[in-house]
Amino acid sequence: MAYPAYQKGTVTFEAAVKAGGLEGKGVIITGGAKGMGEEGVRAFVAAGAHVTFGDTDEQNGSKLEAELAPNANFIRCDVTSWEDQLAMFKLAISKSPRKSIDIVVANAGISGPDDVFSVEGQNTDEPLKPQLKIVNIDLLGVMYALKLARHYFMKHPLDANHDRCFIVNASLVGFLDVPGIPQYMASKWGCRGLMRCIRRTTAVDGVRMNLTGPWYVGTTILSPTVQEYCKSKGIVFAEAEDAASAWLKIASTPSVNGRSFGIVPRGTTPQGFLDLGKDDYADGEYLDELQDILLRTSHRLAVKAESQ
Repeated sequence: MAYPAYQKGTVTFEAAVKAGGLEGKGVIITGGAKGMGEEGVRAFVAAGAHVTFGDTDEQNGSKLEAELAPNANFIRCDVTSWEDQLAMFKLAISKSPRKSIDIVVANAGISGPDDVFSVEGQNTDEPLKPQLKIVNIDLLGVMYALKLARHYFMKHPLDANHDRCFIVNASLVGFLDVPGIPQYMASKWGCRGLMRCIRRTTAVDGVRMNLTGPWYVGTTILSPTVQEYCKSKGIVFAEAEDAASAWLKIASTPSVNGRSFGIVPRGTTPQGFLDLGKDDYADGEYLDELQDILLRTSHRLAVKAESQ
């Protein structure tokens, strides 16, 4: 079984997740101890998959593992550590029913004050070196997960029992302008770049990649004070469980590749997520013409991967 080359066109999910479609699959979720990650762990386990999840929150992670055992395994994982992520992938293979990894959800992320934007003041001779924790977690950590996923995906065949599905949980900030948060914004736009790169080699290596971009969601990435402020301004929040539902839909639908799905308030759409329709240029646009040139001249699309 092989996946076709990426094709333009939005995706509409209408049918429910196919019963048994995820049963026995090996899943990895980063940042899985709480929030959207926890909802994802629960949803994949309920669908019959085996989930290995990492997080730095050992208390909540161990508690969730005990509740869902033996179908979920927790490991402490700092996604900025290559060694931590490698250990997580090795654990996932050892624990999964088919000794394989089929689905990876790169979910771990943070926000907060940004040293790149802050200015020390006119009386400071030299600026302080900025801390890049946000970009290290939100983008570097995703790159580590993607590198590891591609390696371990290739160790199993692409057939009815296996998949090579990578999902990055980014943010709608990757589509919008938000002042004052350059690291967070650059990271989320960077995740879009990763997805749009990987989707173009799906026909070569069978790795499909999609992105979810949540709107405001009431998780610990936002402090209670920030959440209350947002709500006082009339902002309607999306639901964490709808992100998990989107991941299941993507994972259980092999034809879905190279798309960005917004996790949005249910007043926008009852299921709480939709294809944003912002992943392609219209036919005849100048950038679409340049895109076509790049694809026709890319040597990386002309070389067949060793493993299908």
